[in-house]
Amino acid sequence: MISYGRSIRWFNHYKDEVKFSKLNGFDFMQVWYFKGDIIVDRIEVDKKEFIKKCRFPIIFHAVFDISDFDEHVPKLFEILTYFNHHEVIIHPICEIEIITSETIYKLAGNVKKANEIFSKEGITLYIENNSRLDPINYHAEEVEILFSINPTVEFLLDIAHIDSYEHLKKLVNIKMPKMLHISDKHFNKIHEHLPIGHGDLDYQFIFTDILKDFQGKIIFEIVDEDNLIKNSKNFIKKIIDMKNQH
Repeated sequence: MISYGRSIRWFNHYKDEVKFSKLNGFDFMQVWYFKGDIIVDRIEVDKKEFIKKCRFPIIFHAVFDISDFDEHVPKLFEILTYFNHHEVIIHPICEIEIITSETIYKLAGNVKKANEIFSKEGITLYIENNSRLDPINYHAEEVEILFSINPTVEFLLDIAHIDSYEHLKKLVNIKMPKMLHISDKHFNKIHEHLPIGHGDLDYQFIFTDILKDFQGKIIFEIVDEDNLIKNSKNFIKKIIDMKNQH
């Protein structure tokens, strides 16, 4: 089963984002957490309370520097408990330290400790792969190390973080993702998140070949105009619906 979500445009009114998601058939929204804050502008009252009162499903996408885990895992856990959530995404980055061959092992250890906390309360942890912009958990070899140390952690695959289809195949062969971040990119750019059809990615090929067995959540990481988001969702949904008919 496929469900469709989207990353919120944090600069808009949250209620407008909920309305847009409902009108356009999105099942849930992705909300960012960074350095102790829920990243939503234009909410003058308590963010957690306001979001919860809107009663639209969300998933938190927490950006953690490798040095953030000890401080922010407990804070994130409190938020997840408040919302009674059973899934969370951690997007690891490494801006404080120089990345070496040992850094992935430090990250894997931090992920293991976080997963022990979350899993005891029935919360599934998803870890995202990175792009060349922040190359930790980016190479297939690193992703394999992380999941070999954390076999019960799930994989969120950001397709726009790949460098080639061969790179994508290697990642999928390591662990089939149960969540996807979807957007477009040019292969000659280090990091892009474009509307579908505005870059080089061939999603027809991706979903009929490399990810033909994918089932799970798709999150559109396209923070753009309404029509570009709607068109991107409709394009991907058409590909998947046609694939499932065969």
